[in-house]
Amino acid sequence: MISALEIPFIDVSARELTFRPDAPSMPVLDQLDRDAGKLRLSLRLLGASHQAVVATPDGLVAETLAYRGDLSPDLPEAFSRRAGTWRHRFTSRTERLAVPELRDRVRGLRARGGEPDLLIGVFGDRPDALTALEVTGTAPLTWRTVHTYPQYGEVVTTTGSVEHLG
Repeated sequence: MISALEIPFIDVSARELTFRPDAPSMPVLDQLDRDAGKLRLSLRLLGASHQAVVATPDGLVAETLAYRGDLSPDLPEAFSRRAGTWRHRFTSRTERLAVPELRDRVRGLRARGGEPDLLIGVFGDRPDALTALEVTGTAPLTWRTVHTYPQYGEVVTTTGSVEHLG
């Protein structure tokens, strides 16, 4: 699904993003919810940012990637933590692309906008700026996000997962 965002695109770069596994719930513009066995995933579109919240039998597991002026930037390549009998993993990759490559990536994502496990937030004032949230697997529960920052030619791709250690 494609969600037109009625907010301005914030002019940030990947180096200004902050990852937090413990951030409180933030204002949500749109979301994609899925059940996967004992787990319930809520992928939340926060504009150029995202929040993933997984309800497990042992409690909530969350990850937030956002520009936060009140916190120091921190975008790890990898993060892992245990939450009860569950393991949360997060990875990120930042790519610098030439304008034609970035536009091809954006067009490819937009072309998939009708897929049921994909939510794409697009900014009306910046056609190459988007945030895509996608459920990619259920065993283990896995999701992927793509954030584009066209003014810097950057694409940030993250992958998150929660699996039972049992």
